[in-house]
Amino acid sequence: MKFTERYKVFCYHFGRYIDETSRDDVAKMLYQSDTEMTPGMFVSLAGITALIAGAVMFVSSAILFQGDMVYVTALSILAFGLTLGGFPFVLYNKISAKKMNIEQELPYMLGYMLVLASAGTSPIDVVRRISIEDYGHISKEFGKVIYRVDILGEDAVTAMGDLIQNTPSDMFRAICIDLANIIHTGSGFRDYLEVKSRDLMTMRRLIQKEFVDSLSVYGEGYLGGVVMSVVLAVLGIVVCGALGIDMGIFEPRDLFNVFVYFVLPFVNIIFLAMLSMKYSRSPV
Repeated sequence: MKFTERYKVFCYHFGRYIDETSRDDVAKMLYQSDTEMTPGMFVSLAGITALIAGAVMFVSSAILFQGDMVYVTALSILAFGLTLGGFPFVLYNKISAKKMNIEQELPYMLGYMLVLASAGTSPIDVVRRISIEDYGHISKEFGKVIYRVDILGEDAVTAMGDLIQNTPSDMFRAICIDLANIIHTGSGFRDYLEVKSRDLMTMRRLIQKEFVDSLSVYGEGYLGGVVMSVVLAVLGIVVCGALGIDMGIFEPRDLFNVFVYFVLPFVNIIFLAMLSMKYSRSPV
């Protein structure tokens, strides 16, 4: 950890000037991902790390390819670009994971809030209680509100407004807007929680049913369309080879190896990538 912190400080020496101007987009992404660093440190860390990765790749590829500058240059640029692009990609993934966690915990959090509200607890005290419970990123987000209220001395509506502007979940943002209005007016807290928790639980059951149905369709398509097609193609190659049928410029053994060791793994990778893109942001 000490080395990591020293490395961050070293990189920040080259990017301090970046913080002299406002970088609202980068600052918002860092805040949403709960990354504790300034935009200048993040940009300088990404740039210096990418330069180091490119330099290491340049030296290693120059030794490996014995000075062939085409491969050396291409690999060095690739290493630099992938490292540089990896930093915002990591931030985006952290924000996406945080959003999914918030939306997964929302129905249960609202149910617990309803129990507290039924006992006569005020809205801000309910938020304070949620912040110390284990509701994932929701507890952390509400912890920021309580910090601004108890430590910085802001009023609850202003603190909720800051959370509304920076939370990555639109569903959670809408609930926070309603909570801020309830805190401001001082009425309707329990009735709101009863309606909202019931609606969210109904929505969650529908989303889960849709998820299961769509996943079963993908599974049937994979077995019937992908696996069976490849298996029939391989059987066709085997039969053609056994009967001595001419298959053009390719030998049956070569085609068999291509289908088994290249086509089938490649198709599986493409199918898994499709599933990942389809369900990576599902709140289920």
